[in-house]
Formats: sequence, structure tokens, C-alpha cells
Amino acid sequence: MSDTEAAAKIERHLQALAWPVIALGPRTWRSSFRSRRGAFPLVIQVEAEFCRLMVLPIVRLPADAEKAERLYHRLLRLNGEMLLARFSLDEDGDVVLSVEFPTDDMDASELRDALDVLSVYAERHRGELRQLVA
Repeated sequence: MSDTEAAAKIERHLQALAWPVIALGPRTWRSSFRSRRGAFPLVIQVEAEFCRLMVLPIVRLPADAEKAERLYHRLLRLNGEMLLARFSLDEDGDVVLSVEFPTDDMDASELRDALDVLSVYAERHRGELRQLVA
């Protein structure tokens, strides 16, 4: 499946789920979701047979080396505990929570599950991570 076909498939699934998005490009969308603890920015990208959903940012990497080290250790522990999702750092120093999956056999329910996983982990861990970097 080409990137264009995969992107069209993701877009159809988002429409079927009535998930509001703003297209940033042919394979990238921006959105957000709300929880009891606030709003979370969401970016959806399709690249080379994979779809990546990212809560971006969860927190920013602190300039203080000790705080950054505590954050690194906590992110590594959380990555070992979480299912389907992971934390990472982007080139701008943002901590990203993401889910990535192949687009070939994906259906709307899998996309909905990925969105649910992100919302649960984002809500569960953002407060703690903010305290670590404060």
C-alpha cells in the first residue's frame, strides 16, 4: 500500500469515527482530545506503511540536568510498563507519547483503540511528568 493509499484509509477511518482533524499536509493531521484533566494536542502521521498517533508535547525536556535525568528514568520505567504506547523525545526537546501501527490490515476499531490508549496514558501520566520537570 502506498503512502497516499494509507493516508486515504486513515482519513476514512477518522471520518467514520467522527474524529475532528485539520489536515496539515497530505499525510499529516492535527487534532486534540479532552479529558477530565484538560486538553491534549494530537498529531497523526502516515509514513511508509505505518500510522503514528502522537500526543505532542506531554512536557518539555527541562534545562536542569538533574531534572532531565529523573525524567529520563521515569520515562524508561513507564515505557516498560505501558502496553501499545511509548514515550520518546523529539528534536525540539518535547516528550512525546505515541502509538504506532501498520496500516495494511488496519480498521477503524484499531484506530479507535489507539486513540483510547493515548488518552488513558496521557491523562494518567502528564501530571506526574509535569511535576518532575517543574
